[in-house]
Amino acid sequence: MKIESGRVLDRLPAEERCRGAIFTSYSFDPAFFEENVLRAVLRLTSDPIEQAERYHNEARRALQETPVAVVVDAGERRAGRRLPYDLLEVSEVVFHPKSVLLLYRDFARLLIGSGNLTRPGFGENTELFVSTDLIYASNADMSLLDGFDQHLGRIEALVRRTGTQLQQIRDEIQRKSRSASPSPSAGLAFLDSTTGPIMDQFAALIPADALVTSVGMLAPFYETDDVEDAGVPDESSVFGAFAGRIAPESTLDVGLRWENPQIQPTAPADLNNGLNRIWAFKSSESDNVLAFRIPTELTRNTMFYLDGAGQRRRMPLEEAIASVENRTSWMQPDPLVFAPRQTIANAAKRFSKVLYWLHPASRIADGRVAHRPLHAKMLAVAYRAGTDEATLILMGSPNMSRRALLLQSGKGLGNVEIGLAFSIEGRFELRDFVPDLVHVPPSACTPAEREFPAKDRNFALAIDEASHDPGAKTLRVSWASSATGLPPWRLSYDGRDIASSVEPPSATVHVGDFTLKPSTAEVVLHVNGKEYPAPILVTDLVGLPVTTSGTRVGLDELLMLLSRRVGTERALLIAERRNSKSEDGLTALFGEGFSPTDVFKAWWCAAEDIADADLSVQGFRLRLEGALGIGAAWSCMLDAVQHSTMAREEAWLFGAELLRSLSEFNLPQSPELDAKMLIMTAFKARVRSDMEAFHLSAGTRSWKDLVLRFYGETTA
Repeated sequence: MKIESGRVLDRLPAEERCRGAIFTSYSFDPAFFEENVLRAVLRLTSDPIEQAERYHNEARRALQETPVAVVVDAGERRAGRRLPYDLLEVSEVVFHPKSVLLLYRDFARLLIGSGNLTRPGFGENTELFVSTDLIYASNADMSLLDGFDQHLGRIEALVRRTGTQLQQIRDEIQRKSRSASPSPSAGLAFLDSTTGPIMDQFAALIPADALVTSVGMLAPFYETDDVEDAGVPDESSVFGAFAGRIAPESTLDVGLRWENPQIQPTAPADLNNGLNRIWAFKSSESDNVLAFRIPTELTRNTMFYLDGAGQRRRMPLEEAIASVENRTSWMQPDPLVFAPRQTIANAAKRFSKVLYWLHPASRIADGRVAHRPLHAKMLAVAYRAGTDEATLILMGSPNMSRRALLLQSGKGLGNVEIGLAFSIEGRFELRDFVPDLVHVPPSACTPAEREFPAKDRNFALAIDEASHDPGAKTLRVSWASSATGLPPWRLSYDGRDIASSVEPPSATVHVGDFTLKPSTAEVVLHVNGKEYPAPILVTDLVGLPVTTSGTRVGLDELLMLLSRRVGTERALLIAERRNSKSEDGLTALFGEGFSPTDVFKAWWCAAEDIADADLSVQGFRLRLEGALGIGAAWSCMLDAVQHSTMAREEAWLFGAELLRSLSEFNLPQSPELDAKMLIMTAFKARVRSDMEAFHLSAGTRSWKDLVLRFYGETTA
């Protein structure tokens, strides 16, 4: 069996608009995420490098319509966030899950695996993901989706600040949910360390009367040896998790990342000195495939060796010597691999044999050197129940360590980890899933303990929250309790200092007339000559201006846009030209000014647009209340009345027609209908309240009486 190979980015988008996206990751690269992942998910057409400003504007408008949240470990994310999706941090526990959930009209796309939201994690490392489409009409699929939604609720309690987008995504999930009861026929079991140790959940999926015939573990990181006592039992390690259930003939396969394979020919070595060592070989100079073998015995005419699958083979000694001399075969240096040697030795007492499987970090692909280090995680347990054999597989975020698999997550306890488990008939082992693995006997591999560098203090955690209110045009930065021990500091945004002190901060920082710039969506805390960025959360994305400069779009441009006479980019260009007092091209479109017909057409077209069944709740609200929506045009009319450039009677008439237009179309039946109706009801109530402030009455003019009677029920 082989796992399908491909790019994670290619798996993300569907042929329709995404209605919400949630990502979880340990480490996070905002530049890669914004220029590649968001571009794929939101189906953005601009080039983030060649058309940077246009791309930013397009992405910002898409984010206003599609809620996106990213949850990451606070100590592992990188600086450089520019777009206003919600970046949520977890700091009290190691946050290690890797998942993607994308919501579409009739299904949700779920990916759970090993790759972080970085360029290596989504394309350069060797990673494993389980990808599945969950159909809303399926009880079994909805059971899995509901389980993942409950997981989101538990991690929501862990984030430092929740933002606004995560709840919007969960609301969308719950609108699709039919409250399906857990179904064992779902095929995939969702495992989550926030509810208990993942290994316990995994082991519970194996029939109680089954005997384990093989255990395969694959990961870049394993637990460390806590002691050097060879007599210590292994029940407390991941290798002893199935103690008492292991068949006499069982095997333990340990998959390790091989850090230092030598993929270019080296000076010839003596075969006699290379017995039980790893050798690389190519069948010819032009061969682009690199394989490995381990010579075990030399006779007068024959070399016996183990191939990459661990099978004993032979070849003529003369041929073997010739391959060394012509450098199509060369000896490898001692493999650099990391694993708990003593713990594995203890576990070996319970298994009939222990096999090491190395995954070379570098290889030759298409004639070129490719560096693809192992970062995949997999647990494969074959078992026998009566005469039936099956293999239970776990793929996800957990490394093979106590904190990842044997402990429930919590402060000072285990990591937050997730995985998907599934069972397949028959016995399968690691190399059936990852054919690049190379078998080596213990004599050819001596694992070492991995050392991790100490981490510096993350002063960014001194910032409790940085939030931007686009309606009030303010930035607010509040401080966490840890800020009381802050050394001299200063706070900046986009290279401009906004606060500083030699004393720890004691008051919230408020910045007025603030505009979120395309250059950055972070504030930066400067301490001891280093920079510590913190994400700015936007209180309401719908309230963001549609241009990075904050240029306000006028009534003329809005009416043209709503009536479909121009597109969004053209409307924004006209607005920019108008504000710079250059030729705006309005005369060619409106003549000397817009007429009631232009307004009425704008209302009719806009009402038709929001009746689109494919429109998400947030997209519906954006078209009503956003900076390019119906509400923005109505606000422009109210401003015109206030500045006496539009008569009260005229504005009232336009408002009455707006209410009538919104009342005469029917929203299609959908799970989002109730949410959309709440938004519509509130919007219409606002318009009615604005119209009442005009104090318009029939008076002595008979035409007013006729107009009031015509719109009477709509405006009441």
